[in-house]
Amino acid sequence: LGEISQVILPTVKGPDRIPDKATWPSSEQAKSELFRISKWDISKHGDGSTVSVKRCMRIDEYSIACELSAHLGWIEGEKFVESVFEGAPDRWTMVASKNR
Repeated sequence: LGEISQVILPTVKGPDRIPDKATWPSSEQAKSELFRISKWDISKHGDGSTVSVKRCMRIDEYSIACELSAHLGWIEGEKFVESVFEGAPDRWTMVASKNR
C-alpha cells in the first residue's frame, strides 16, 4: 500500500463525528475500492481476500475516514488499513489509503 503524507482534512466536531454504522462503506465496497485504488487485480486475488470495515469517523459532510482489516490472499496475516472515502452512504469512493 502506498504511503500518504501530510494530508490535511477538515474535521466535523460534535455528535455527528461518529456516523451511524449503516452509513459506512460495506465490507464489499471497501474491498472493491481498496483493490481499485491499489491497482491490484481483483479477478486474480479477490476470491482469497477479505476486507472488513472496523470503525469510521466523519471528516465532513461528504467524507469519512475508516479503519479496515484486510486478509489478502497473497500476504500472510491480517493487515490494518486507514482509508478516506468520499461520496455518500450508497456510493463511497476511496480517495486515499495507507497501511498501519
